[in-house]
Amino acid sequence: MLLRRLTMVMQVAAAAMLGLPAIAADIHDFWDRRCAECHGHAAAFARGHLVVVDGKLQGTHHKQDLKRFMGQHEMGPALVGDIYAMLLAQAVSAPLYQQKCAACHDTAAKFARASLILRDGVIVGKSNRLPLAEYLQRHGRLKPEEIGVVVDALTRVHREIDGATVR
Repeated sequence: MLLRRLTMVMQVAAAAMLGLPAIAADIHDFWDRRCAECHGHAAAFARGHLVVVDGKLQGTHHKQDLKRFMGQHEMGPALVGDIYAMLLAQAVSAPLYQQKCAACHDTAAKFARASLILRDGVIVGKSNRLPLAEYLQRHGRLKPEEIGVVVDALTRVHREIDGATVR
């Protein structure tokens, strides 16, 4: 675990120093290690402290250029685009996974790391290989209209933890 974290930090630093455009990073892991101590869980922070105005995130104190502030605050410019996109997605989405799934499956990021894979663009279970949308029809007591919301959220989270492009 420590080696993985150290490797990611070294990759981000090297890419930034060399001006490389992209490397893979688990931005949820980064948030949990670097941001959560002060800001809590990313989704709770986004929904509780950020607002979306004209499609852009605004903070309480940083209304004009939150992205610029983020680049100067703990993460450096290499991770800003992906973390901003993650927070924006969380700010505009309902906390359905948290309300219906987290009690048994922990955070969406932990669940996605442990239990999901992306196969031909479709999120599926690692162990049962069933498309998540199909599996959720008989698991979790979700209403039919909630299944797509949960699948979309977990697909996004999976992409964020497994190969998000660091800008």
